[in-house]
Amino acid sequence: MMARATSLLPVSISLNDRIISIISAGNYRFPIVSLSSIYDDFAFFAPTIKFTRFPVPVRFYFFVLLQMLMIPAASQIPANAPKYNVRHYTSEDGLPQNSVNSITQDRDGYIWLTTNMGLARFDGQSFVTFGKDRFKLEYNAFIGFTGDIEGKPDRLYALGDGGKNHVRIADGQANVDKNPMEEHLLKMFKWDEKSRGLMYTLGLPDPWHKDWIPEYCVFLLPESNGDFFIWTSGGKIELYRNWKLQKRYMTGIPSPIRLFRVGTNLYHDDEKGHIRLVASAGTAIVGGEVSLVPAPGESARPDLRKQYKVFADELSGDSFIYQEGHLFQLSEASPGRFVTKLLLSDFDFDRNSVTSVFYQGPQRRLYLGTMNSGFYIFDFEVFETLVTGAADPGANVYYAHAAFSDSTVLTPSFHILGKGKENQNILNVLPNPVGKALERFVMVRDHSGDIWLSGYRRLYRLDKSGQKVKASWPLENDITVLYQDDTGRIWIGTYSAGLKYIDPEEQGATVHSYTHRMLRISHILREGKDILWVATYWDLYRVDLARKTLSRTPAAAKNYLRSLWLERPGELWFTTYENGFFVLKNGKVTRFPIDRDRSLANAHCIISDKKGYFWIPTNNGLFRVLRRDLLDYISHRDSTRLYYHRYNKQSGFRTNEFNGGCQPCAVRLRNGYMSLPSIDGMVFFKPEETPIDTPGSKIFIDRVEADSRQVPVNGSRIELTDVNDIKVFVSSPYQGDRRNQQLYYMVSSDDKASARHVWYPIENEQQSVLLNNLASGTYTLKLRKNGGFGPDSQRLTTLTIVIPYAWYETWPFRIAVVFLILAAIYLYFKKRLKKADRLNKILESRVSERTRNLQDTLRVLKVSEQELLRQTRLQMHLIASISHDIRSPLRSIEFASGKVPGLLQKGDLDLVGTIGSSVNESSKRVLLLLENMLSYVKSQMLGDSLAHDIFAVRSLVDEVAVTFDTSFKILENKFVNSVPDTLFLKSNSQLLKIILHNLIDNANKYTSGGSVIVTASQEGEVIRLLVTDTGPGLPEPILNWFNSDDDHTYMDSSGDRPVIHGIGLVIVRELAGMLKVRIRAASVSGASFSIDLKVD
Repeated sequence: MMARATSLLPVSISLNDRIISIISAGNYRFPIVSLSSIYDDFAFFAPTIKFTRFPVPVRFYFFVLLQMLMIPAASQIPANAPKYNVRHYTSEDGLPQNSVNSITQDRDGYIWLTTNMGLARFDGQSFVTFGKDRFKLEYNAFIGFTGDIEGKPDRLYALGDGGKNHVRIADGQANVDKNPMEEHLLKMFKWDEKSRGLMYTLGLPDPWHKDWIPEYCVFLLPESNGDFFIWTSGGKIELYRNWKLQKRYMTGIPSPIRLFRVGTNLYHDDEKGHIRLVASAGTAIVGGEVSLVPAPGESARPDLRKQYKVFADELSGDSFIYQEGHLFQLSEASPGRFVTKLLLSDFDFDRNSVTSVFYQGPQRRLYLGTMNSGFYIFDFEVFETLVTGAADPGANVYYAHAAFSDSTVLTPSFHILGKGKENQNILNVLPNPVGKALERFVMVRDHSGDIWLSGYRRLYRLDKSGQKVKASWPLENDITVLYQDDTGRIWIGTYSAGLKYIDPEEQGATVHSYTHRMLRISHILREGKDILWVATYWDLYRVDLARKTLSRTPAAAKNYLRSLWLERPGELWFTTYENGFFVLKNGKVTRFPIDRDRSLANAHCIISDKKGYFWIPTNNGLFRVLRRDLLDYISHRDSTRLYYHRYNKQSGFRTNEFNGGCQPCAVRLRNGYMSLPSIDGMVFFKPEETPIDTPGSKIFIDRVEADSRQVPVNGSRIELTDVNDIKVFVSSPYQGDRRNQQLYYMVSSDDKASARHVWYPIENEQQSVLLNNLASGTYTLKLRKNGGFGPDSQRLTTLTIVIPYAWYETWPFRIAVVFLILAAIYLYFKKRLKKADRLNKILESRVSERTRNLQDTLRVLKVSEQELLRQTRLQMHLIASISHDIRSPLRSIEFASGKVPGLLQKGDLDLVGTIGSSVNESSKRVLLLLENMLSYVKSQMLGDSLAHDIFAVRSLVDEVAVTFDTSFKILENKFVNSVPDTLFLKSNSQLLKIILHNLIDNANKYTSGGSVIVTASQEGEVIRLLVTDTGPGLPEPILNWFNSDDDHTYMDSSGDRPVIHGIGLVIVRELAGMLKVRIRAASVSGASFSIDLKVD
């Protein structure tokens, strides 16, 4: 794409050591120095005179002479000729051909061009051509545009095939529509079929080239139903309102070719210097020639006595006059009276064969169509950059500056720059009264008008003219900031010596040190009466002047702070180097997102205008942002809803790089201008009057490709089948800087709900969104952009993409599959359960077998355990018996036998005999106990294998009692055997004998002078033997133990350690168990033991 711009070359005239700049445009030059500004704003010096000052009259007359010498050159081109940048497009850039017949813009923002090779649409970036193949027309040629005769504002038509075919333009597309003339006008007006018929006017110049004159020519009035002028052959012009004739003018104009409409009035140009009002929809008197008046601030206007050319856009009603390289816009102040405004200079319409003109006033953009040179777009500069024109490349590098008058600023290099009352440029250079270079970053003009500057470690105070040094102060460190607060105090920021100040009104004013704690100070700003904000390279400090305290702002730490801006109390804005800009509001610091090119990362400063906008110069352009949008961001935190409008060098800068790191870095003059320093000149503009071209158009789905084939799109819903890749081409017309328009997209699926919505930028040149491998379902593609400032600036477009489900993705199929799966699962688990059941049975049998084995083992172990316990008890019983029943008699025998020798020596034979009898008795007893013990042990060893015999019970009792005859006599006890002779038992007589022996023995031992009785009785199949005595009876513990089922040996723990009684009762219990007889004890008037034996 090719773009050409008219170059404005600076030249200079040297006046001694002074320079006056002159702008060169093409072959013409004009001065940019104002006489009034020289006289009123600053002192100047005459050329050739050696001394430094002249009286004011001498200087004044000199510059009058200078201006008079320059007037001839200046008159060749207006001094206020607009500057512009040109974009030039040809067929190489996408135009269907280099011949453009007409230009218009639709309501959506697209620029449409008619050519002989089709209808072209331009969105500010690329062209799309609509040709006869799309419309199924015979010819590609389109001649112009027209509106809707019914007054519907959304209808725009391109006229093809000599005006017969109407192609309707809507939503960025073009489609053949019916001819509205056939429905209305063809019924109202009848004409000869051999004549040229009826046609719309297409504006000027004449697209028919004077060789095609219709019988009727219609001039539509804007946005009205049935309102129009109609010219008929013979020069009659009629006015219709709501399809009804209202007026008739007999003009005698033979051809409609030189007629053009402005507003609701119709004018005629005879191309001989006469433009007349010939018809009006109002009450204006027609017939008179028009008057041309230059716009305020301009002196140039067309001279109809010279050759000129009228360009008229019938659709918009705009008209222009081209004359001698200048294009003037005609604005109808009243019927027949036009205000002319110079739009374009130094562009040859004749050489470029310009055929059509279209102008966007709010955006200050001009479009030209040519016969063979393609398509031109002129973007007029809305900013003006002033330079001195000095040969030194660094002379136009500006930083800090201050207001020198209502319309000028002064820089530390003593350059005076500004804009005069008539919008003329003011440039001047004053001599340096200090005599050496001063710091460019430091400057302030105090309330009295004095100018404060800084040299190398020295502070200077100059008078209001900037030509006299009133005072100076040496400092021990470099000055980085000078700032005067509302009280008049001058604050001095230094590089490493902290914060200082000086009071200008103080007698013998001296520099005072306030604090040494702040280093590398970059900006100072006062808030209210007591608060002073100080920015440094790494911190933001809040100084309480009343309390003389300072505090850091932690959230702003580690940022290289560049500047501060207090919009209102409690709302402090600050810019940084590399980290963008921030706001401190309600004690909270908020960092704002930067633009996609990261230009705002190096924001120099912030300054606001009267309309609520912030202006932020950077190293890559000037940004404009609405303050309200920034404050809203603090709550919603959606960076895609912030709109930053960027102005670049095509807007009027000599460079995109502005300068910062100085205070001030922007100055607001009383004449409404704002100045911004850059590395190549000082930029001037009026913020409130600066136009802004925002991308407020809609977003359109231009076309959709599925697997590289285009699919038709009707409405906001498409249905696609069997596709892998979908490419959606998006179009949103914007004729300005494309970096000011950012499109975003988001894709969501109805089948997958997502809590997080992420917007992705569309950054490719084709402005397309690629969707890969979409599964079946319904998807919503959302497209969004910021159309400008404010909460209602969002533009949103949606496209619903339906990919039908295949037969195997439908619900019936899914349900069938689910049932099949469930059936398969059922059969599978059923089979598994059967197998598991079989295995369980096998396992159960094995477990049962193992359990039986374990049970058998446990039984064996239990028997072994019982046997072991029995053996243990046997051992315990033997030990107890030996200890108690055997050891005592043996000791008695030992004792008695030990006395025998002595008694024999003494001859006491009677006592020896008695002892012998006692020893004999004891021996028998021991022998009996041993026999019982052996029998007991044998019984234990034999276990269940006991031999039973039949015996007489009485005889068995007598055998036992015989053993105790002597004992009965000694203890004087009487033994009574009351067992019947006829009583016989079948049992083990030996074991029963041992039981009776122990019971009779115990009864005899514990009875003295009593009786021991053995009786027997039979009740059914049970024979009961009863052994009773008349002794003291059994102790309760022994009684309870004996009658219990406890198999353990009775332990008497009444002493210090347990004592095991004799084996008698224990043997009785265990032998009774072996004989399977029941034995119980009682203690009633002695002891009683009952033995129950079952009769076989």
